[in-house]
Amino acid sequence: MYKEIEQIRSFEEIEEILFKHSDDYYVIDQGLKSLEHKNTVKRLGARYLIKKSILDYLDLGDDFNDIEIENEESGKPVVSFQGIVDEKIKQKNIRNVQVSISHSRNYVATLVIIE
Repeated sequence: MYKEIEQIRSFEEIEEILFKHSDDYYVIDQGLKSLEHKNTVKRLGARYLIKKSILDYLDLGDDFNDIEIENEESGKPVVSFQGIVDEKIKQKNIRNVQVSISHSRNYVATLVIIE
């Protein structure tokens, strides 16, 4: 099994996702909406898109906290799983999940490869 999931969103779409509801657990501090923090919003938006792609593929709800994305020293993003997401990954015999993140001035692009 091999699946590629690509997403491209504008900065405005990312802001709308992250700041949609003030009580959403993936919403970040309102101060990050300022111009000086656009890169932070893009980074968090990219991580949200990656998690959403994985959750949609696994046909799971909003188990965002069961997926962690960290960076190696080189900057390469690495995904780890726990809880219900980890169980579903094992059930589907998924051996590898790789991600790529790209930012431009106005867009965030993510690629999730599931093997």
